[in-house]
Amino acid sequence: MRKHGLGFGLLLVLLALVVFPLVQIQVLALADGGRAYEEALATPGIWDTLLTTALLGVGSLVISVVVGTALAWFAQRLPRRSSWLAVVPILPVVLPAVAVVVGWAFLLSPTVGYVNIVLRALPFVDVEIPPIGMPSGPLNIYTVPGIVFVTGLQMVPLIFLFVQSSLRQLNFETIESASVAGASPVRAFFSVVLPSLRPALVYATAFALLLGLGQLTAPQFLGVRDGIRVLATEVYRFGGQDPTDFPVAAAVASPLLIAGVVFIIAQRLLLRKDFRFVSVGLKGAARPIKPSRLAAPMIATYGIVTLVLPFGAIIFVSLQPYWTGLVDFTTLTFDHYAKAFETSAIMDAMWTSIWTSLAAMAVALPLGYLVAELLYRRRGSGVVRAIVDVLVQIPLGIPAVVFGVSFLYAYLGNPFMLYGNPILIVLVYIVLVLPFSVRMQLTARLSLGSAFEDAARAAGAGPIRAHLTVLVPMMRGALAGASVLMFVILTHEFAASLFVRSTTTQVLGTLLYQQWVYATYPMVAVMSIIMSAVTAVGLIIAVSVGGRKVLDRL
Repeated sequence: MRKHGLGFGLLLVLLALVVFPLVQIQVLALADGGRAYEEALATPGIWDTLLTTALLGVGSLVISVVVGTALAWFAQRLPRRSSWLAVVPILPVVLPAVAVVVGWAFLLSPTVGYVNIVLRALPFVDVEIPPIGMPSGPLNIYTVPGIVFVTGLQMVPLIFLFVQSSLRQLNFETIESASVAGASPVRAFFSVVLPSLRPALVYATAFALLLGLGQLTAPQFLGVRDGIRVLATEVYRFGGQDPTDFPVAAAVASPLLIAGVVFIIAQRLLLRKDFRFVSVGLKGAARPIKPSRLAAPMIATYGIVTLVLPFGAIIFVSLQPYWTGLVDFTTLTFDHYAKAFETSAIMDAMWTSIWTSLAAMAVALPLGYLVAELLYRRRGSGVVRAIVDVLVQIPLGIPAVVFGVSFLYAYLGNPFMLYGNPILIVLVYIVLVLPFSVRMQLTARLSLGSAFEDAARAAGAGPIRAHLTVLVPMMRGALAGASVLMFVILTHEFAASLFVRSTTTQVLGTLLYQQWVYATYPMVAVMSIIMSAVTAVGLIIAVSVGGRKVLDRL
C-alpha cells in the first residue's frame, strides 16, 4: 500500500483540483436532455461566432508560426556582437497580455490612434474626412483582422521557444553540406531545416491553435463593443455577467473543452516519451551556423514593433490628462500615477494579484515536484501514473476561460461557497500553472539522474533528507525558473480571473478591464505599467536567486 501511496494521493488531489470543476459544469450542460445545447445553438449570431473563433485561431496561428519560426532562425544566426538580441523575441512574455492589447489600441484606434494620426498626415494616404466628427482610419484595431494581428503577435514567443529549442539540437553541418551542394540559404532552410523541426512545429502549432481558439483578452477588449464575438467572449457573457446562464455557458464552452481533450490525446499518441517536457535550454553539440547580416536588423525590427511602440504608447498616455491622440509634451503630468497609488481599489488589487500568485506558487511548486518525482521514478501502479500524467496536462490543453466558468459554478454555492473569497482565485491559479511546474522540474530531474540521490542514500541519508539536501539545491535554477514562469503567468492572468473575481476581490487585470470599460484610458495605462513593474520585480528576484540563465529555462 505504501508503494502506491504517493501515486494514489496525487491522483486524489488532481481529481479534486482539475476534474471536479470540469465535471460539474459539463453535467449541468447535459442536464434536461441537453437543453442547454439547444439554447446555445439558438443564440442569435452563434454561427458567426463560430466562424470568427475559427478565423481567430487559424489567423493568429499563421502569424505566430511564420514570425516565430523566422525569429528563431535569425536568432540562431546572430553575429557574436549582437547575440544579446536573442532574448528580444521572448521579452513579450514578460509583458501582461492586457497591457499589450491596450498598447495596440492606443496605436491603432481608428480615430485617435497614434499610428493612424501619423498615417493620415502622409500625402499619399487618402482618408475621407467626415463633415461631423473625427477622421478615421486607415487602420482599425477594433476589427477581426486587428484582433487576429494582436493575438498572433502575442503567441510568437511560444513558437519561438519551441523552434529555438529544436534548432539548438540540430547538426548544422548538414545545412553547410546543402550549401556546398549549391542550395541557396532559402532552399537549405526549407529542404533541410524545416523537416528537422517538424516534431516541435507539430506540437507548437497544435498548442498555439488551442490558445488562439480560446483567446479571451484581445476579443473582450477590442471586439465586444463592436459586436465581434468568439466562443470565449460568449462563455463570459453567459457565465460571468448578470444575468448568468451557466448551462448555456457550459454548452458554449464545450467545443473548447473537446478541442483541449483531443489535443491531449493526440499529444500522447504522436509525441515521443518526455518530449512534451522538452527544455528550451538544451544546447546542441554541433558548431554554430554561419551568421547572417539580416539577423540583427530583423530581430531589432520585431522588438521595436512589438515592444517599443505599444509600451511607448502606454507610457505616453499615462502621462497625459486625456487620451486625445495628440503628441503634446507640454501637458505631461504624473497626476494619474499619484491618483493610482492613492486609490485603495488599485492598491488592493495589486496586493491581491501578488499574494494570490505567491500562494498558488507555494502550492504548485511542491505539488509539481512530487508529480515530477512520481513520473521520473515510475513508482507504483502504471495505470495511476498514466492518469496522473494526463491530469497534469489538462490545464495545458483546455483554455483558461473554461476553467474560469467551471470553478465559478463549482464553488459558487453549497457546500463550498467560495465566491468572493480570494481562496477561489488561488485554487484556479494552482491548476493553471501546475503543468509548467511539472514540466520544468521533470526536465531538471531527468538531467540529474539518480546518481546523486543514490550517493546520498548510501551515505545514510533518508529519502526526504536526500531530496532536501542534495536534489533540491542542485535544482535551484530550475526551481527559480519555474517560479518566475508561474509568477509571470499568474500576475498576467485575465481569462479565468474575470470569472472568479468579485466586486470586492479584484486582481490587477480584471480591475484594469473595468477601467477600460469606463473609458478612463490614462488610468488604464498607469495600471498597465504597474502590472509590468510587478512582473519586472519578480524577474529580478528570480534572477538573483537562480542566476542569469533563469530565463533560458523558460
